[in-house]
Amino acid sequence: MAKLADEFVEALKRLERKGEVEAVLALFHEDAIVSNPILSGEGKGGDEPARFWRDYHASFDEITSEFRAVAEEAGTAFLEWESRGQIDGKPFRYGGVSVLEEKDGKITAFRTYFDPSQLPAVDRTTDDRSELDRAQEELAEQRAEGGYS
Repeated sequence: MAKLADEFVEALKRLERKGEVEAVLALFHEDAIVSNPILSGEGKGGDEPARFWRDYHASFDEITSEFRAVAEEAGTAFLEWESRGQIDGKPFRYGGVSVLEEKDGKITAFRTYFDPSQLPAVDRTTDDRSELDRAQEELAEQRAEGGYS
């Protein structure tokens, strides 16, 4: 698993710097589960990992993630991280933990946990927004109304 976790970190850096989603996708099993606190439900298999990572990349003007710690046990890796960048020209910094589950050298589940209120509101008005963009906008509206903190 150590090798797979290291490969994931390097592939994510390529995605964040150059938009190379293929490097990340090559690490995932065809039936992999992907989730985070903003996206609705868990995406499983098929095109879900590709959609998840393309939406991730498209949601930020720029983003850089640094990994503070990686712990592994029995086919599962826990990666603590902090990301910084810009969304719609607004700077942000947020941190969390991602969990990678592995089987036969491929990621079978990717779950990431963070506080969505650490991300700035998104001011996009077109219908081609990613699910992450729409969720960020909804969370910003909830915060403005005092419904989410």
